[in-house]
Amino acid sequence: MKLKRMMFLLSFLTIFVGLFTLCTESVHAANSTVFRNGDKLKLTLDDGNGVNRVFKFDLPFTIKPDTPIRLYSNYIEIPSGDFTIDYANSTITIADSRPAPYSGSENHIELPITMKGSVQSVDESTVTPLEEEPKVTQPEVETHIKEISTPTKPEVAQPVDEPKVIESQVTQPVVEPKVDQAVDESPEIPLTIPSGENFPGTFTINSSGTSFSVRLKIKNIQPTYTSYVMVKNADAQLIKRIQFDPETTFTYPLSNLNLSTGGYYFYIKMIDQSGNSAASVPQFVPINNNKAQQVEVFIDGKLQQYEQPATSISGSMLVPFRAVFEALGAKVKWDGATKTVTATKGNTTIKLTVGSRDAYINGKLVRLNAAPRLINGKVMVPIRFVSEALGAKVKWNIAAQSVVIFLAPPQVLTTSENEQLMEENEDDSESQSNTTILKKISTTFSKSTDIVFVIDVTSSMTGTLDYVRQKVKGFVDSVPAGSQFAVVAFRDINLKADKDLEFLEFTTDKNKLKGNLNMLRPSAGGDLKESGLEAIQLAISKFPKNSNSKTIIFITDAPVHDKNTDLGKARFSVDEINEQLQKNGVIFNAIVPANGPANKQMKKLVDTNKGALYDIKDAKLNLAK
Repeated sequence: MKLKRMMFLLSFLTIFVGLFTLCTESVHAANSTVFRNGDKLKLTLDDGNGVNRVFKFDLPFTIKPDTPIRLYSNYIEIPSGDFTIDYANSTITIADSRPAPYSGSENHIELPITMKGSVQSVDESTVTPLEEEPKVTQPEVETHIKEISTPTKPEVAQPVDEPKVIESQVTQPVVEPKVDQAVDESPEIPLTIPSGENFPGTFTINSSGTSFSVRLKIKNIQPTYTSYVMVKNADAQLIKRIQFDPETTFTYPLSNLNLSTGGYYFYIKMIDQSGNSAASVPQFVPINNNKAQQVEVFIDGKLQQYEQPATSISGSMLVPFRAVFEALGAKVKWDGATKTVTATKGNTTIKLTVGSRDAYINGKLVRLNAAPRLINGKVMVPIRFVSEALGAKVKWNIAAQSVVIFLAPPQVLTTSENEQLMEENEDDSESQSNTTILKKISTTFSKSTDIVFVIDVTSSMTGTLDYVRQKVKGFVDSVPAGSQFAVVAFRDINLKADKDLEFLEFTTDKNKLKGNLNMLRPSAGGDLKESGLEAIQLAISKFPKNSNSKTIIFITDAPVHDKNTDLGKARFSVDEINEQLQKNGVIFNAIVPANGPANKQMKKLVDTNKGALYDIKDAKLNLAK
């Protein structure tokens, strides 16, 4: 009897371990869920919030410090060099060199698991087996699975004389179900090119200083990458963003930027739809609109203003002594009796005398090309000499007729957090172009209207978002009084609309509307299509019941997922949304590409719902054409 009982228990344990191996299992760790599939474990982490970089991965078992862990955000793998793992404290930290996971993003890790008898990455004895394999009944993955304890008195149909070995089999993954369908887009390849001096591209100003050229040295540029020339002013504020075609050498006239006289920093930037980016080293460019009449001086990027303009004598540029020395951080003294200037900075002392070509640096004689002199009551000194004596680098920019001086290399940040475009004067910009799209739409309203902007906020929409932010004030001023405005923001969310769709409530206050738009930060993506139909449906549902007139302004640069063609990626079809628009009496306007799938999809909605279709190329700020 003892032998039979032992054989019975051994048989049960063998079957139990086999079922444990075959099933795709799920256990809860803290507030997350662990899924098992074959030889992998997947642990969901906290959703992104756009700020957090440190994520806990508490597990109900131990893992070895050398266990390889792979990190994913919205199913796009983050390179191992972009995060660190603290096995002792069960945390994973994303490096500052890449953006924090955007708000609402799904984050998870994967780690290997092997059966006993080989080198193990996890202690399987601590994993609680489940009653049954989780089943997917709809596109959303079921994440809350009932757990049960191990039975104390198992029932077996009949005893067995010897233990049976159940061979391991591969089961279908539960977390990422595959659907048999034709896919018309490829997954995005994350941006991996380097920033800084190794950025694979060049920015050059032509010899006459009238235009710049950009050339990228990259093969097989992904269609989801967007390329820009970024322009910042002397205060490192972004003032221009020029989108260009990365496949060819791009040349653009500086005059088209309408820059005033001053110092600017230009750099190339590439962004993928997930918000990853790479940028070249910012290059300083002086702009002198008065170069025929006046030489300009720039110190550390700042345009200098002198009471007595810079004057060229004997090939040397002379400037007022006190202004230049103080701008370079030196303390200066003037001896009127001897007409001697003494400047001190750190361990360096410089002496110059009006009318004498003899100058002294720490007592050492230096012969000048041109002597300091008195011009219109101002003592003028050679700017190259005094700047280089104090450790600065000096360049003469012949195209801009400017002296450029830097005490140290400029530190201009190229991260997205430092690239919110400054507002332009709307009236000035419109006087140089045709009436803007939003102004055209505003003229179609004859009475107060409830209006929802439904906006794609993936990274490729950066220029269009800038346009909407800058033009919305004029739009609000042009529509009939009593109109109110709301915003729905969307990305490629693939059936996670409840998480990622964002609704910004109705308001009649144009300043609040502008504030809501300024809250939107372009990021994420990873698919050539977007979840715009879910966003339109949300907008329809948010119109007040007492609305007399309803309008949607839909803005995207990509086609939308349609459940008839993208099974498992959309909740609605274009036809279903069309019916809802008609049923609710919503006028539908769309700003989309002039050609392609997005245009065909939206044209149907526009034509049926009394709206108009506009080319998105006319709704981007500083877009080179």
